[in-house]
Amino acid sequence: MTESSLRALVLVARPTPSGVDERSLARLAADVAGRVGATVRIAHLDQLDPSIPAVLDELVGAGVDDVLCVPLAVPADRYLRTWIGRAVAHWRSVAAEPCEVRIAPGLTDVAVDAVAGLATAEGEPITASPAGFTSPAWSVLDVPQRHLFVCRGPRCLVYGAGATHRAMAAAARGTGTQVTPCGCLGPCNLGPLVVDGGTWHTQVGTAEADRLVSGEGLDTASTGRHGHR
Repeated sequence: MTESSLRALVLVARPTPSGVDERSLARLAADVAGRVGATVRIAHLDQLDPSIPAVLDELVGAGVDDVLCVPLAVPADRYLRTWIGRAVAHWRSVAAEPCEVRIAPGLTDVAVDAVAGLATAEGEPITASPAGFTSPAWSVLDVPQRHLFVCRGPRCLVYGAGATHRAMAAAARGTGTQVTPCGCLGPCNLGPLVVDGGTWHTQVGTAEADRLVSGEGLDTASTGRHGHR
């Protein structure tokens, strides 16, 4: 990085199927930005927005020419690190003017000292209620008339699955159709993928969301039937 370069940090999280604590992530980004005096953004490998390419596009548009991606995982997560590299490589191949992007070392070594330091901590009493496992609200089976699954794995998210999911969820509001995001479904290079029963719809964009939710179907260029893996 030269003295004239404008650097930004991208903190990359790998959400669980239940999501991620976005408030804590935002607070982390703000605290880091306050300490290093640089632009700090949050990106997600999969499941949630914004994706890595979306954040990189934003940074390039703001004049940033040097980006350091920081994998947020303790212990080190090879999957996260590998797919950050792949997402960045894909972005470079399609971006009009890609900037320099690097990846930071893992956080494991730093975390070892931090976790070891907790060994002498008194800790806080656990006062949680067990009601979350017994509440009647979580005991009702509400089966939708139709259930669509939208893949939000690493590649599908890069291909625009976030926008597809939002458009389909909006189209399904107030109907008997339920739209559920899910992890990787398989033929990733055909994404965004949507599964409707035994029918697999490929390369589903926002333009196809209304027709797919309404049951009108899609043309053969964007719809296919594949075996389960």
